Amino acid sequence: MIRNKIINHKNIYLSALILLAVSLPLSTFGLSLAVIILLINWILEGSLKQKLTILKERKSILIFISLFLIHILWLFNTKNFTYGFHDLKIKLPLLLLPVIIGTTAPITRENLKWVLTFFVLAVFISTLISIGVLLGIGGYQIQNIREVSLFVSHIRFSLYVVMAVFFIIINLLDEHSFDKLFQMVIKVFILMWFVIFLFILKSITGLVVLGIIGFAFIFFVVIKMSFSWKKFIAIFLWIAVFIFILGTFTRYYNRFYEVVPVNFDKLEKYTVNGNPYTHKITDKHLENGNYLWLYVNEDELAKEWSKKSKLSYDSTDLKGQEMRYTIIRYLTSKGLRKDSSGLASLSLEEIRIIENGVANYLFVNQRSMYPLFYEMLWQFEEQKLGANPTGHSIMQHILHLKAGIGILKEHFWFGVGTGDVPDAFAEYYEKIHSPLSLEVRHRAHNQFVTFFLTFGVFGFLWAIFALIYPVIREQGFKNPYFIIFFTVSFFSLLTEDMLETSSAAMSFAFFYSIFLFASEKNQD
Repeated sequence: MIRNKIINHKNIYLSALILLAVSLPLSTFGLSLAVIILLINWILEGSLKQKLTILKERKSILIFISLFLIHILWLFNTKNFTYGFHDLKIKLPLLLLPVIIGTTAPITRENLKWVLTFFVLAVFISTLISIGVLLGIGGYQIQNIREVSLFVSHIRFSLYVVMAVFFIIINLLDEHSFDKLFQMVIKVFILMWFVIFLFILKSITGLVVLGIIGFAFIFFVVIKMSFSWKKFIAIFLWIAVFIFILGTFTRYYNRFYEVVPVNFDKLEKYTVNGNPYTHKITDKHLENGNYLWLYVNEDELAKEWSKKSKLSYDSTDLKGQEMRYTIIRYLTSKGLRKDSSGLASLSLEEIRIIENGVANYLFVNQRSMYPLFYEMLWQFEEQKLGANPTGHSIMQHILHLKAGIGILKEHFWFGVGTGDVPDAFAEYYEKIHSPLSLEVRHRAHNQFVTFFLTFGVFGFLWAIFALIYPVIREQGFKNPYFIIFFTVSFFSLLTEDMLETSSAAMSFAFFYSIFLFASEKNQD
């Protein structure tokens, strides 16, 4: 009792929540430290009997933590206990955070907003650090834009940015908020910066989620407005933006499939040096509408390349791709012939670009969205033409998902068990003689599929119930903050194994718990 009078457990609890929120985009160590502080404070606070009573009364908390408990239960058919216990360690936040947050005294609306404000500021700081990395500050050298996210995966970071965007919007629209003009200007500035940053990061997942939630959010806001000239203008702008985006993607699609006309009966047979061209007329691979394997003389290419680069023509570029193929793609993208004259026309800067693994001159333009769209369609077309999917992220994801579905079909009733998931994937890839190289033979990148193949149909249904029931019980869909978090998480669950990494599991458990269990009644 003396200890409890000396220690302000409420302040420690709030400080630990803020530390956890700040650490999500900035520090994995901070995440662990925050959870340790929360747990120790929860124990030292005492009143364990009262907390146990709360736990028994709030069935929604018990249902949610059963998501962790079924991972323990499904060790019954596991062979690889080493990975099984490692997986339990990763998912421990799914047990600890709901119990700690759900049985601790409720936090006020104002305290919740402080936690979310610190989260938004941490995301903002992390974006500035990423821009510093992109500019080379601190000596960082990156080969891919994804590498600018130093603390979490670029996909998870992009989703944090999306959540921060809508947290700001909700705060600005909150009728209980009394921000001064300066505060509103700062929030709008950060909001606009986040949107710009998503384009800089070029995260397909982040941009798609931002667009879908944004349009849905604006639609519902407009619908709730009383009819007036403001509502008319809002509807007009919403439709105009929708048409603009649809028109842009239609233009991108048509541009990608435009083919430069070629008279195959009148192809020139020799280079300017009198050497014969190779023309693979039946090969339909394209780059910017130009046929990849027309007008090719690799002997001239190899000789000319040796004059311009220290990297061998027969080696790999700095991305680990086949150098000759990168050179040929780059020249084709510019409509140049694949011979000494075509290569000689490139600048020294372009040679360095090719060495860095850039296979199309379009990809040099960091400001345009078309290269991102182009890369997506190009990967689909390459797959249809039978290209090796290794190195093509979208096609790899599709094959990962197919592997997961294949495994769950073979273990439909009881799954493979908590610890045998990686072994099941390794065995399945070998069995089907997957074209993917060993280093990219990953899991399904879909949490629902992972649940199914791990637990079988019965465990899968219970896992879904454990996720949905607390939301209904705690009236989560009345909380706009929770709606944003849950919608973003749903897309994440569809596109990645969200709960299979410690930071992502921590993020999910934290926001789920703080929005649903942090108060006796859902924050509205």
